[in-house]
Amino acid sequence: MKFPALITAHGEDSDVFGHVLRAVGPEVRMLAPDATLPPDVGGLLVFGESVFGAMGESPPPALLAAVEADIPVLGVGWGMHALNVALGGKPPVRMADSITVGQRPGRRGRIIELGKMRTFLTLGGKVAATIGAGGPVATPGPGEFAIREAEKASVLMASAYDIETGAIEAIEMPGYHWIIGVAWPLHHLDLLPARFDNILASFVERSIDA
Repeated sequence: MKFPALITAHGEDSDVFGHVLRAVGPEVRMLAPDATLPPDVGGLLVFGESVFGAMGESPPPALLAAVEADIPVLGVGWGMHALNVALGGKPPVRMADSITVGQRPGRRGRIIELGKMRTFLTLGGKVAATIGAGGPVATPGPGEFAIREAEKASVLMASAYDIETGAIEAIEMPGYHWIIGVAWPLHHLDLLPARFDNILASFVERSIDA
């Protein structure tokens, strides 16, 4: 049987996302950022709340191996940007006009209330199909550091973007590959629209079946 595995950014607590995975699926393999990919891993989730590339870091070796093995990959936050760099893109850049939801210490940007339509889900993409919705939706946004077309890997397509700034909020590998990265806090579904939990559920299901 195959299992989903989780890699958390350096210095971050794996239980922040680990308990969410355990609630959705079976046993989860916890991997260190520098670990190799075990043979019983059927899908890899890479997560973090820090800024990828801030310390000159490289994508986790297991992430590169998972992409090469063509198993399901889901990058969240830090993991989305690590995935983008692993596939030839550039690290995220600071957005001059970043938007955040609520007051967050150390974060700059205008404050808006969740509920305003500011994210566009690209029609026909895996992300929109997995969620079961397309077009404008309300999300917490891409954050202060984000990627644009200039930073996006050429082999990836943007499957969601911020309507106001153009910052990319979700990326995916075209074709039959299930390789997705999102900027959204999937471990805080209360901040997200309905059905966004389908992304995590789909990842777990495909990881077990891989």
